[in-house]
Amino acid sequence: MTVFNIYCDESRHTSDKGDRYAVIGALQCPRDEKKVLVHRIHNLQALHNAHGELGWKRLSPNRTRFYDELLDIFLDTSFLNFRCIVVDRHNLDHERYNDGSPELGFYKLYYQMLVHWLEPSHEYRLYLDWQQNAASNRFRDLKTVLTRKLSGRAHVLSLEPVWSDNQPMVQLADLLIGAVGYAWNERDKAEGASEAKIAFLRRLEAGLGRASLARGTPKGEKKFNIFDWQGRV
Repeated sequence: MTVFNIYCDESRHTSDKGDRYAVIGALQCPRDEKKVLVHRIHNLQALHNAHGELGWKRLSPNRTRFYDELLDIFLDTSFLNFRCIVVDRHNLDHERYNDGSPELGFYKLYYQMLVHWLEPSHEYRLYLDWQQNAASNRFRDLKTVLTRKLSGRAHVLSLEPVWSDNQPMVQLADLLIGAVGYAWNERDKAEGASEAKIAFLRRLEAGLGRASLARGTPKGEKKFNIFDWQGRV
């Protein structure tokens, strides 16, 4: 039985209303590989003098080589897998389905992203980027419903919020989530789009052998799974 760490983050669920699609995603790594991988990322940061957070917002022309090599780590590391759920915000009806609470709807989507990904006979420790919630029980409730649904199959050992500024794995998840959101919201086609971000997106697509990230993947896709969610919440 393998223990996996899963590092979760989100993009655009509360940001610019002009972005139609929100993305919630996660990076999966075997727990016993995490320290070596983080050490590689820290060494890469030192080599390129790229200190501080390394998420999507930090991707800029003067850090192109650093981000290219960081992407190589993800693409070339067979045990690193990514999954995200892409949500059309036009389909979110919080008044009808969530007692008027966008926060409750958000954690329902987190559940949808995770519950179909955690595999039987493995154990998981989940780390979610911390955010202020109106209801203090959101993280506990998410763990409870996942544990109940997966009973007898996958084992959720823990679910806890973490600060992303000292979690390079959460930051790497943010980077990949940002690329997906950029593609789905056609930011790469907009006037004034970041050339550095477009280049990163194209390099990621090429590395995965895909013409575009702006589409869902088969359910069984392991390396880079995009769940095009068509439900309502």
